[in-house]
Amino acid sequence: MLKRHVLRGRKSALAALLAILALTPAGAQQQQAPARADKTLNEGVTAVLVDVVVRDRRGQPVSDLSPADFELTEDGTAQKIGSFTPIFADATPVPAPTPSTPAASTEAVAGSAPAVNSGPLITALVFDRLGPESRQIAVQAAQSYLGNKSEASSYIAIFGIDLGLAAYAPFTKNVSVLKQALSTMSQRASASFNNAEQRQRKLESDQQASSANQAASSAAAAGGPGASGAMGTAPAAAMLAQMQSNMIKDFDVMERDQQGYSTTNGLLAIINALRRLPGRKSLVFFSEGLAVPPAVQRLFLGVIDAANRANVAIYTMDAAGLRAESEQAKIRDEVNRAAGGGTGIQGSSGGSNDPLSKALERNEDVLRQDPHNTLGTLARDTGAVIFDSTNSLRQGFDRIDSDLHNYYLIGYTPTNEKYDGRFRAIDVKVKRPGLTVTARKGYFAVRNPGVPVDPSEAAALVALTQKPVPNAFPVRAGALLFPERTRPGLAPVVVDLKTAPLTFQPSGDGKTYTSDVTVLVRFIASNNEVAKQISQHYEVKGPLDMLDRAKQGEIIFYREPELDAGVYTMETVVHDVPTGKSSVRISTVEVPREDIAALRMSSLVLVKRVEKVDAKDRRPSNPLLVNDTLIYPNLGETVSKSVKEIGFYFAVYPAQSGPAPDATLQLLEDGKAIAELPISLSGADKSGRIQQVGRLPLDRIVPGTYELRVIVKQGQQQVFRSVMLFVTE
Repeated sequence: MLKRHVLRGRKSALAALLAILALTPAGAQQQQAPARADKTLNEGVTAVLVDVVVRDRRGQPVSDLSPADFELTEDGTAQKIGSFTPIFADATPVPAPTPSTPAASTEAVAGSAPAVNSGPLITALVFDRLGPESRQIAVQAAQSYLGNKSEASSYIAIFGIDLGLAAYAPFTKNVSVLKQALSTMSQRASASFNNAEQRQRKLESDQQASSANQAASSAAAAGGPGASGAMGTAPAAAMLAQMQSNMIKDFDVMERDQQGYSTTNGLLAIINALRRLPGRKSLVFFSEGLAVPPAVQRLFLGVIDAANRANVAIYTMDAAGLRAESEQAKIRDEVNRAAGGGTGIQGSSGGSNDPLSKALERNEDVLRQDPHNTLGTLARDTGAVIFDSTNSLRQGFDRIDSDLHNYYLIGYTPTNEKYDGRFRAIDVKVKRPGLTVTARKGYFAVRNPGVPVDPSEAAALVALTQKPVPNAFPVRAGALLFPERTRPGLAPVVVDLKTAPLTFQPSGDGKTYTSDVTVLVRFIASNNEVAKQISQHYEVKGPLDMLDRAKQGEIIFYREPELDAGVYTMETVVHDVPTGKSSVRISTVEVPREDIAALRMSSLVLVKRVEKVDAKDRRPSNPLLVNDTLIYPNLGETVSKSVKEIGFYFAVYPAQSGPAPDATLQLLEDGKAIAELPISLSGADKSGRIQQVGRLPLDRIVPGTYELRVIVKQGQQQVFRSVMLFVTE
């Protein structure tokens, strides 16, 4: 029982006090009660399934192998094959005798469907943003593969990735539908990311900047001290050329990030849809080269892990065909340019003040621009192959179709039962000489996550398996409800933590410090499946003399997921990477089914602090932005009377018809209203939304626990929201 407190004075005195509320615009949040989840994720069998393609020297499938012919290791340790299912086009898929069957368990590592079920034959054709010539090559290859048949041998769907993911044909065997989709897709223009013209413009800009810098240096050397002012415009020209070069480089980085995010998110969406189907699935990815800049690298690894868990083999086709110039030669030249002119990655930076580590990071990024590197990695690590350096991709389809109809599905129970989030490397070999083996390369050792994970998420998810759940440092987390007209299921998430308990380590250079932390939030639906998972990996680095200041900072994690109506378990993990320590918070979030034509109301939010936002940084769709002010929510922290007052915020979405809404503020103690006051609502914005901010004086409120409630009425309709208020001296 909460200790009961009383107010100084009578209820009428408090009502008079509340009457002086200053109702001015600003924004907010509501903290969910830290209830323990009633349910956990689906429990399954500890089994890893690996689909293996074996071919002879002529490239033909080998179908007469037995379990004894295979050697399978995980992280170098031999594993005992538990299930073995040959799946071949000319044979009925009957499981071969197995040495043993995987033991049942309450955990799931990387399971898929039961090994004896090969499932339907599925192929997804995915066209990344392509230039006109590449698009023609890719479409012709796909049309040739479909041929003149009325029905395809497998279910095929067609997707396009540009700024987003577009579905041109659902999974079907109807060749007429598929060809019509190819025709439609071929006529669509793509965003021109990193095309030949842009690369040439960037190269010319770099060359101009380099020439101008050399001219300025020569002029200064010839004229001696003070010559920069007497040697005409050489220094000014160098400065302008360098500005232009930097501008193009910065835009190139942002553009490649956008391309990388669009492509990886599109692939993840397709893979996630395929994961429920048993057996081997094929995804054919047509691209001129996948951009994997540093910001996208972790998401790229997440695509590979998701494909492996879903038994999706990603066959990549370099749709640029036979390139006129060696891509490796272009990459070499760019690395040398970044190094300052021919001395390799250890060379001079051409007068730049950037540290060598920055140049090395740039070189690594440049190397990823080679289509064979990124597309090859995507194919190889998912148990598939890359097709490149050819203007005829038809033979690639023949190989893909053959792999889909001819493979072995092998299951085993890992000898390492520890779910530590680390990557487990899988290696499959056959004892018979002269054969080649294609299989996926590994998985992250976490309980079945239900959604794709990247390395940082895998480490954080381990904390959810610990009993009791860890609580290494203070963390506050909450989800809000803002049922906007176009986003009725909008549930902004806020996670707040101080940096002081986190680990800060001196770097090897003795001049900087580093910190590494991951914040992960996921929503578990009533069917025990992951409805939404969001995360952020923070790698912080700064000067060592600023370490004390860094330890006094704060991390605010904010995302705006949209959820369907229902009750969810919200699981929040903050993981300190250097120490492996974590804190977990679990709460319940209910998203009501909203009628956008009816009266609606957001969460009632206590305001922790506010921040003015520059015009260029204002995002009108941010529900916590009111005019030029961004509101940071109080997630259940106590409020001292010394601050004199506490702000609150809520949004009202009036019904499309009816009288103007009105609102009432109540203060409750132990469930009983001890004060009540009408609120004069502000005017609605262009979208019809009313954003309301107020301030509650605290000087005459006795320390204790209260409930602040706002009731909104419009005609016969009524809604209300509440938030707990903890007041101390």
